Amino acid sequence: MDGEIFCFIHQGGELVKGANGLVEYKGGRNNSMTVNPNISYDQFVSQVCRELNIEAKEVKFNFTVKFDPSCLLPLHDDASLARMFKFNDMFSRVYLSPRADVDVAPSSALTPVISSNSAHVNTHGNTNVDPPMDISNAGPRIQSCGLLQICAETTPMDQLDSSQFQNTIMGSGQTFQNVSMFRDAVYWMSLAGKFRYYFKKNSPKHITVVCKVDECPWKITCNAVGYTNTVQVHTFRNVHNHSLDDVASFKPLVRSNRASLVIDNAIRSNPDYHPRQICEDFNKQHGMRLSYSQAWHLKEKAKERVYGLPKNYYKLLPWICERIVQKNPGTIVELTHSSDGCFGQLFIAHAISIQGFTMGCRPIIAVDSSHMSGPYNDALFFATSYDANDCMFPLAIGVMSSENYEDWSWFLENLKKVVGDKEVVIISDRRSALLRSVPEIFGVENHAYCYHHLKEDFSSFLNKNIIRGTTGKENALQWLDNIAYARLEHDYNVRMVELRRFNDALATWVEDNAPEHWAMSKFPKKRWDKMTTNFDESFTIMLRDECHHSISNFIMEHMAKLGAMLVKQKEESTTWEGSVGPKIKEKVMLNITKGEAYPVNLLTNGVFGVYIGKSIFNVDIMNRTCTCKAWHMLGIPCEHACAALLSTSQNIYDFVEDCYKFPNQELIYRGSFSCIETHDMPSVDNDGVVRDFTGRIFFSLDSPRIKRPLGRPRKKRVESQVMDKRTIYCSQCHKAGHNRKACKKSLP
Repeated sequence: MDGEIFCFIHQGGELVKGANGLVEYKGGRNNSMTVNPNISYDQFVSQVCRELNIEAKEVKFNFTVKFDPSCLLPLHDDASLARMFKFNDMFSRVYLSPRADVDVAPSSALTPVISSNSAHVNTHGNTNVDPPMDISNAGPRIQSCGLLQICAETTPMDQLDSSQFQNTIMGSGQTFQNVSMFRDAVYWMSLAGKFRYYFKKNSPKHITVVCKVDECPWKITCNAVGYTNTVQVHTFRNVHNHSLDDVASFKPLVRSNRASLVIDNAIRSNPDYHPRQICEDFNKQHGMRLSYSQAWHLKEKAKERVYGLPKNYYKLLPWICERIVQKNPGTIVELTHSSDGCFGQLFIAHAISIQGFTMGCRPIIAVDSSHMSGPYNDALFFATSYDANDCMFPLAIGVMSSENYEDWSWFLENLKKVVGDKEVVIISDRRSALLRSVPEIFGVENHAYCYHHLKEDFSSFLNKNIIRGTTGKENALQWLDNIAYARLEHDYNVRMVELRRFNDALATWVEDNAPEHWAMSKFPKKRWDKMTTNFDESFTIMLRDECHHSISNFIMEHMAKLGAMLVKQKEESTTWEGSVGPKIKEKVMLNITKGEAYPVNLLTNGVFGVYIGKSIFNVDIMNRTCTCKAWHMLGIPCEHACAALLSTSQNIYDFVEDCYKFPNQELIYRGSFSCIETHDMPSVDNDGVVRDFTGRIFFSLDSPRIKRPLGRPRKKRVESQVMDKRTIYCSQCHKAGHNRKACKKSLP
């Protein structure tokens, strides 16, 4: 750095938490000084104490950065002093507080500046890292991600309160880092005072601002300090003389570049802050009527400041990937890019997920994808499994530029590395890319189709070609359910005959759509009664807000949520009553309730006959099988097995497979996991180069070439064809299923 740094010193006040939830410094006195950027920490402290005539051992030093003046950071060594100079350009603020009175926990991290660059990162761990926290220990189980978190107690309405801008300019002698910051302060004052102003003189060296109302005495002037960019207030006349007509006629103007600064904190705490709500809040707080377009542009400008410019979203990915591997040895991270340095594909499987799946999860994985919002057409891929309590266990995520065959093949090949030699069943929908890639990598016999998506296709077939009307459609869907969930070949054939009698085209559709991949009786492998990818829907909901953020923020926020979820499920498992979790216990109790009423006879050694009407089910306790096949398919004693076990006074939970029991749950959540620290995260210069505070340059990536298509993206999902819908009634015949226009009853 060249030139001196201007420091504003605050001393003698106290640190308090304001009504808006942010830390503020009130009282005391202010001073200023200039320092050489090459000064050491000890020299800096000595100079400050000499200027203020205080003892260094009696005070504690903190500083703020320009992009978040509400976050106090500790100033205690040469490295933190260098960060203060680096992230504040030519102007900085230093806060002094008594050591005994300071009780504020400063954040150790800076808001990540979005950028990144990296080639192919293949990680199998680095042993020279700090040991992560074990989630099985007492106390805090997941290390903090270090991301800046805005206080969630305040609402966007509170954060737009105009009173917080009344004192942005205090009086003559106040300095600003540059003229742009001075102009921002003047604009904020106009919002708080609800008046309009204009620049009588506006140059980098001298600025004169006056009120728009004729003969109003309000006036502020500022001049440049020497040959620096710093400007100092010279004249400060903060008095208005307005009539009621003037107040109504000269309201503040809407300038997106400056007005958007008002909603920065609101966007941080609520990324889904809707433009219509922005319009309402601005009208209530500032008396400004915004159009929807103006509010939308305000939000976009604020998002650029909070999350960075879209072109820099991918710059920091290589740095983040390397940190993930260093912090969690054993994590698999794959990052690819094109020959011209543009982002291509990203795959992340954390070590704790790999270990948990290998040691305790059942060999079944659901894969799906969803779109990420933003200027680029990114797709989020994810794979989930099930823990011992049938809860979602995230296994891996991927970010791709598209959802084609090549991307899915690349994702599944990396997923194959995660599962190793373990044979697994993959559940997915029937998009063409998955129909081709899953059999190639995991085998055609291990590919199970999601029944929910297949039922949607069947319902669409009904609407377009065969049946219309509620009753016929409901009957056809019920027959499809009976076919899909039939465990025995005989039951499957009976249901198919019934469907063919109802409509031959429907039966042909079922036969033509590979029932061996979705019907229970036809699927050759054990799928643990998992028929859908519903947990993938839950995964999408869990990351619903994060999908609106930049990719670098998304990765770190995903880690924070993953850690919180692992801790929660680990702690919940310690409250189990008995050897199995509450979800499994509920299934067992349901089967026990049904089985208590069934008569049972002992046929041979270990084989019992259970009678239900004219049907007899043979239960083999030694081999843990039943002729209904439910015990074998699910691993939990069926209602017939429960009846047989109750007749022998045995503990039914002893016959539940070990994969559902507490020791297995302990193995799943036995690993350790730590979020990455971002206090030393590099930043992106104006020229797009990634550097840290020491000047070291890091490899970075450019954004993908594929842009999002024009037009507003879809917010609501396509409505399901099989979900329960509101029943409509005819106002003429008062019957359900049609309206008055479609009623066939003749008018009186």
